[in-house]
Amino acid sequence: MRRWFSLVLDHPWAVIGVVVLITVVTGSFIPKITFNASIDAMIPADDPVLVELAEVVEDFGTQDLFLIALQSEDVFSPAVLKKLNDLALELEALPGVAAVQSPFNAQRVDSSFFGIEIAPMTSGLPQSPEAIQDFKETILDSPYAGRLITADGRGAALFLELENFISNRNQLMEQIEEIVGRYQGPERIHMVGDAYILYFTEQAMKEDLVKLVPFVVVIIGIVLYATLRSALGIVIPLVTVGTSVIWTVGLMIWRGIPVSIISMVMPVILVTIGIASSIHILNKYQEGLAAGLSKRKALEETFAAITSPVAMAALTTAAGFASLITAFVHPIREFGVLTAIGVMLAMALSLSLVPALLILVREPKVRLAEDKPKKDGLLTRILHTFVAWATHRPKLVVAGVALVLVLSALGAGRITLESNIVNYFGDSSPVKQATMVIEEVFGGSMQISVVVDTGEEDGIKDPAVLQELVVIQEYLDSWNAINHATSIADVIRELNQALWDGDPEFYAIPDSKEAVAQQLLLFSMQGGSGIDSLVTYDYSRALVTAQMKTLDAEEMGQVMGAVESFLQERYGSGSNLSVYLSGTPKVMMRLMNRYVQTQVSSLISSTIGVGIIVGLLMKSVSLGLLSLIPLVFTVVINFGIMGFAGLPLDAVTSMISSVAIGIGVDYAIHYISRYRWEAAAGQGNAAALRITGTSAGRAILFNALALITGFLVLVFSHFRAIGVFGLLISAAMIVSSLAALLVIPLLLNYNAKRQERGKGMKKTVLLVLALVLTLSVAAGADSRTGQEILDELTFQTILSGSGSAEITMITENAKGAQRSYSLQVYVQMTDEGDAQFLEYLAPADVRGTKFLSINPKDGENQMWLYMPALGRERRIASHMTGDSFMGTDFTYEEIGGNFDYEDDYNVQRLGDQVEQGVDCYLLELTAKASDAPYDKVRMWVWQEKMVPVKIEFYAGENLTKTLTLSDFQLVSGELIPHHVVMANNVQGTRTILELQDVSQEDVSPDVFTVRNLRR
Repeated sequence: MRRWFSLVLDHPWAVIGVVVLITVVTGSFIPKITFNASIDAMIPADDPVLVELAEVVEDFGTQDLFLIALQSEDVFSPAVLKKLNDLALELEALPGVAAVQSPFNAQRVDSSFFGIEIAPMTSGLPQSPEAIQDFKETILDSPYAGRLITADGRGAALFLELENFISNRNQLMEQIEEIVGRYQGPERIHMVGDAYILYFTEQAMKEDLVKLVPFVVVIIGIVLYATLRSALGIVIPLVTVGTSVIWTVGLMIWRGIPVSIISMVMPVILVTIGIASSIHILNKYQEGLAAGLSKRKALEETFAAITSPVAMAALTTAAGFASLITAFVHPIREFGVLTAIGVMLAMALSLSLVPALLILVREPKVRLAEDKPKKDGLLTRILHTFVAWATHRPKLVVAGVALVLVLSALGAGRITLESNIVNYFGDSSPVKQATMVIEEVFGGSMQISVVVDTGEEDGIKDPAVLQELVVIQEYLDSWNAINHATSIADVIRELNQALWDGDPEFYAIPDSKEAVAQQLLLFSMQGGSGIDSLVTYDYSRALVTAQMKTLDAEEMGQVMGAVESFLQERYGSGSNLSVYLSGTPKVMMRLMNRYVQTQVSSLISSTIGVGIIVGLLMKSVSLGLLSLIPLVFTVVINFGIMGFAGLPLDAVTSMISSVAIGIGVDYAIHYISRYRWEAAAGQGNAAALRITGTSAGRAILFNALALITGFLVLVFSHFRAIGVFGLLISAAMIVSSLAALLVIPLLLNYNAKRQERGKGMKKTVLLVLALVLTLSVAAGADSRTGQEILDELTFQTILSGSGSAEITMITENAKGAQRSYSLQVYVQMTDEGDAQFLEYLAPADVRGTKFLSINPKDGENQMWLYMPALGRERRIASHMTGDSFMGTDFTYEEIGGNFDYEDDYNVQRLGDQVEQGVDCYLLELTAKASDAPYDKVRMWVWQEKMVPVKIEFYAGENLTKTLTLSDFQLVSGELIPHHVVMANNVQGTRTILELQDVSQEDVSPDVFTVRNLRR
């Protein structure tokens, strides 16, 4: 190392130039910094609990609640109802918000004289006293009472469903926050949801970094000046640690690692602990100058004496942080490795940049040793007292330490666990306050789910299985902490009651599987929605969901444990159902259990790692073990403080032990290294201890003071957990520095009197460190205009005129799961109107179900459904135009080919293209009036046959649906597509129609009668 320091002192500008170059390169990555505070990011992706949750999300959609609650003296007042409605409409219009469920649009199933109707809670905004009273009675008599609006009329809620893939989630949260802010007052509006809490957390993280890093730099600068009394003592340490922080953060960003709620403290930690080596270097350098040495000679002697302890301190501190690589929580592992790298970079800069800077600047003024007053100062006398206690009153010191350890051990047994990120915030935080209000008023801010898997298609339609869903709901609702349990069984019971004229006695599960299937078919035909979040597309699995309150770790463990025990006892061995618990609360429980594992594993690995490193570098096993003894005190006392103060073990505090060991061992290393230096220089044991206690002790106290004040800056974080971390680490620094000044001299004195030998150990070294292509095709064109092409267009489907066909209808959800139905379809088109008669041929549970629709041009549409399981037909109230055709992605107009393109749209011919392997005209139709079905339509017309093969439908500039037509066959001289696909580009669903046995012969009018339904 002497050659290295000679090189640095001879070529300081070269060293500075290399450092500046690396700093510029790594600093260029900082603008690309990203943040991620998601709880899912804390668990390995292959963890069974997270895999289960991912499967639930895949099958049923998001399991996160996003709730906006409004508090008012009377939510049923006209002004408040209007505000709530306007807020819901404005939120729903935001790109990225898939849907907003409000008290106004919540789905209800009604029974009336005319039959059954599935409709919103209210058709318009109630403002008159009569309309408001009717709305109030309706919603408070519905399943939404207490969930969307409270019985006392003092609270109302909106449930937001976000799209699965949002390009800029933070931007959406900002927009929602801005909109909600505009509606505040005099009513209070609160937001709770995983997406918003994640956004709020990331914003708080950014604010903390901007605030805390400069703050800690100022605080450390003040402490440095107070201790070293020179500008040099401020600038050099801060430049060194600042450079190491830039390098480390740049490396993190380059590797694509986002800032987490854990790693956000890394810059503060690096600034705080990185100055330690600079303090020891400057302290020793000033001693050399005070002894009368020249600047270069003082630097050479400084680094000859200080390099070993600086390297050991850095290695052991890095080992403490690197031990976190054994942690279960992924961000903790990232934090540990990155901070370890940062510590090593700070050491490298201390042994390169610091001497390069010191050789270039003027040496500080110091008082020569012979000029110093003979009388010791207060600090020197205190340090001498520590040495005297350790050497002359060892039994008293041991007794005092033992008493503190016993008390701390008692407190350690009272430590609790915490994994809910909401509790990381203080009680004054908007997120914490909103959570408390929503849980008090609406019963819970988290969603808990129970998955019921039958293992077979349509298994959920079994009445016995549906009854089990009811049993699970009732059990969940029996807990005070769980509310509003719901499942597909609720939908079935509502439908059954409505089909029997609203008789409460029929709020029950039907007796047969066929009755259930036919009621669900009716639900989908009537435009019912929302069941995809309750049952899989093939009806093999169902979900029971409920809202759960935020609980402390012990209460949550009791509730979750009891629920899982209930499910295991009822559906364990012998049951043909596979039933298990899922949801965010279960993920939290998993984290809480793993925090203990992280604490234990990192404590063991850091202790072993630090002991080995110290033993190797000092070539003494006994000295390696000796350096660890004060750390045992530090860890135990830290746990005692947590227990007595009621501070939980969470993602942040679970790192305390390994961090305290990694940092705290520095004091022992510097003390032992200075003692050995003095002993090697010929000093006796007493003199060596006295000199070490004064010199190294002074640096230790200065260093501890800097660390304590630096870590206390974390108290000003937005996060309560980060503030607690700062307090605990500061306390650990106090304990470990006092232990080094009291316990280490006691043990060194004991060791010197007993033996002077040590055992060497073999050194062990461990080393731990897409293309998108697009194609486009163009085709030639002829001279016809768009209007001319549209005039010649022939667009016929099976429902475009009278006739019949057998249809295989396949509906496909966004995940690709399909349902298949076979139907016989009869159609009649006359000048007076049209009619359709459909009979289901398959599957077996809906076979014989018949549907009749009579649509006179000048009269009211009539729809009837015959369900064999009921043995009777039911009238269905509906407004057909624009409604979904039988629950598919088609509207009645689309499937019938009845759009009036010529009257409703202006047409423009665009460049011709090839579509489905044929030359096509491309037409763009723009709506003439606002009441047109779509704002814009694009149509690809087969040039040879003059039939459309593809049509795109737009709302504004957004593509909403795509219709493709193929397998054209001549039927009565007309080209009819026999394979038709309608894709819903917004929802990601598709409907496929395959036609067989198509006929356009007239159908008897007797087919289109109510009497025919019963045949």
